[in-house]
Amino acid sequence: MTARHKLLVSLGALGLVVLVWRIDLNAVQLALFHVGWGMALVLSQEIVAHVLNASGWRFAFTREVAARFSLRELVRLRVAGDAINYLTPTATIGGEVARTAMLSDACGADVRAVSVIIAKATQTLAQAFFITAGLALVATEWITTGPLRSFLPWAVGVSFLTALLVAHRVKARGSGTAAAWRRAFGTRLGEFLRNHPGRVALSTLLFALAYAWGAFEAYWICRFLLMPVPVVTAFTIEVLSITVDGILFIVPAKIGTQEGGKVAVFAALGLSPSLGFAFGVVRHVRELIWAALGVYFYGAAIGRGNLSFWHRARGSTSTPTTL
Repeated sequence: MTARHKLLVSLGALGLVVLVWRIDLNAVQLALFHVGWGMALVLSQEIVAHVLNASGWRFAFTREVAARFSLRELVRLRVAGDAINYLTPTATIGGEVARTAMLSDACGADVRAVSVIIAKATQTLAQAFFITAGLALVATEWITTGPLRSFLPWAVGVSFLTALLVAHRVKARGSGTAAAWRRAFGTRLGEFLRNHPGRVALSTLLFALAYAWGAFEAYWICRFLLMPVPVVTAFTIEVLSITVDGILFIVPAKIGTQEGGKVAVFAALGLSPSLGFAFGVVRHVRELIWAALGVYFYGAAIGRGNLSFWHRARGSTSTPTTL
């Protein structure tokens, strides 16, 4: 970890300590107690998002090449790559390298790398689309009803932050590993975009649906916390949560940002900050459990020796132990 990453982690941890100090812990504990077996649904429903994300990646291959990979394999590698992105300060690049490395040799290394680059681009586009469309729908609800009128200033602010987010992430991927990959595979990347626009559009759509699925989880977490909310409010929580997570994506494991972000989102919507903290804890537990499963998948890939692309990329024949 660089000094910058250590500073971000320290600030996140400090923010978490301040939250714990200021929040009503009794209300948080009581809300978490009510979740109970509902945590099983919170954990299991995430497979839908992973299947949608894996399907989005599948459309980043040509039809002929996609048939060589099972959806099960792509789901497993999505989970593993997401775990690396979640747990390490690699600015969401480490997981993409790992996914490329773990793919079987059913096609050339350049084809695998191009698929990962395209999938990452369509996922970023889907994120921006989901946030923008989500804010538009929420604004419509604000105009036709009244409960969300206090949300308008926040919608304007979030729209501005979304623009900054997209610009920042494009800039971030224009350097280091991402830039090197584009230089190496730029020709094939351009050919795929020109020859398969329909598959690019479907990939973007599936990633957008995966983001939208988070509203289902938000709805049920709120119910388990004995704070039932309308569907539009659950959707708004998810839109704002994705925006905050996207802006603070560089903080490993979302230390402090998960709970703090949810407290801010709930406060902006006039909901209980304490329940927002509890919401963040539930989601953080789900993320950590799935990340642990992803680490297991990555370790299993190392054990099977499925990282030939990694070896060629590093010019090494040794088995990697870390990213």
